[in-house]
Amino acid sequence: MAKKLNARQKREQQQQKMHEKRSVKLENARSNRIKADAGIHAPENGSGMNQSDSAWVPVEKTFRQWPVETNEANITDDGFVLMVENLSPLHLGSGQADVNIDADVVHDDCGLPYFPSKRLKGLIYESGLEVLEMLEACGAKVYTRENWDELFCHGVEAECRLIMPNLYLEDYENMRREWHELMTCFPDMFQPIDVLEAYTSIRYQTKIDEATGVAADTSLRNMRVVEANQLFCGSVRLRAGGREHMEMLALALQNLQRAGGKRNRGFGELKCTMLQNGRNIQQVLIKNAWQRGSLA
Repeated sequence: MAKKLNARQKREQQQQKMHEKRSVKLENARSNRIKADAGIHAPENGSGMNQSDSAWVPVEKTFRQWPVETNEANITDDGFVLMVENLSPLHLGSGQADVNIDADVVHDDCGLPYFPSKRLKGLIYESGLEVLEMLEACGAKVYTRENWDELFCHGVEAECRLIMPNLYLEDYENMRREWHELMTCFPDMFQPIDVLEAYTSIRYQTKIDEATGVAADTSLRNMRVVEANQLFCGSVRLRAGGREHMEMLALALQNLQRAGGKRNRGFGELKCTMLQNGRNIQQVLIKNAWQRGSLA
């Protein structure tokens, strides 16, 4: 037991050292860049950062205000921007592991985590089936299984089609460009693993031996998780779609509340929002769908 505790403490100490090392790297990179641009003055707005400097330092996470709702007249049926926020740590497994990590998360070549489109599309499909069961149980006829399968092309051919992209972190293009510049100019200090560790952490778990009440031998495992309150965004398109398809998706996204591994242990809690022109269209679509189902 003491050996296991020592091993775990060593891993935690290594993680702490890596975080401290990354912070030092960021500060050194910024200092070097400021020295290189010694002739450039700070902006008049008093922010303390030159426009040149901002291209070399990762964008800091800013306060996000959730958009206000819109009315039905302003909604179109050709697509929407989907925002997914993880309210608790999220494990989107990549199927890869190494000597330090038993279960890693998906990420791009710069180390930025993202939400894979196929996985998200499957979650939305299953969520829609759950909604359909709940609607049938209360006697509301909003849509049928055939309608839902047509939208996702599950065993049927139809004109309408849902085109789902990968969802990337908020302000992804700027962050990716800035991280890439850092890795290009300071390859000894910045690697994709350093970027990944800026948005993730390692969680440990073990199995308790029921007979002894202590940790079972060789049962210590770990996994990487995306830290809570990250915002993933992407533009979803509907080909030959209609208002009923938008309403069906709104219901399914409202019902989608968890994703990823260990979701029965509190991980992967989600909040999904549909936007058009910066306005929330989800609640309006849900209200219309419910009214239509009640009148059927």
